[in-house]
Amino acid sequence: MDPIVVAELFRVDLDAIHAIETAQFDDPWSLRVLRDELDAPNRRYTKATRGGEIVGYLGVMLVDAEAHVNTIATTPAAEGTGVATALLADAIRALAATGVRDVTLEVASRNLRAQRLYSRFGFAPVGVRRGYYPHSGDDAVVMWVRDVHTPSYAAKLASIEAA
Repeated sequence: MDPIVVAELFRVDLDAIHAIETAQFDDPWSLRVLRDELDAPNRRYTKATRGGEIVGYLGVMLVDAEAHVNTIATTPAAEGTGVATALLADAIRALAATGVRDVTLEVASRNLRAQRLYSRFGFAPVGVRRGYYPHSGDDAVVMWVRDVHTPSYAAKLASIEAA
């Protein structure tokens, strides 16, 4: 299997990203929303490719020493193949290098696979947003990981990537 390559996401990639968005989410972002996110200040968007094909993406918003994972998704065929792990590890490493200390995200309460992934990275649930996802009515589990800038967290990332 070809290696996963994580790189900056560009406007030319948006059709492929939108296809993933549409395949994976009940209420997908439009191409316009994706473009606006990509162009917005204090954002970092990356794509994962395998064999030259885009198989996932991740977007974060930076606010001082905190970051918020706005979105992460893979193609259905790439689920469980390490793509989301590679994207999240790359993002947290890059964010920590810029001074980010803490990272947060919301995940659908029924998305147990994603919650397990985030838990591996040290994210812990701190609350629930009732009815957060309007299309499905699902609650969102709010998760945080703290102190991603520390050497001990860097060792955790290395361990995750080695596995």
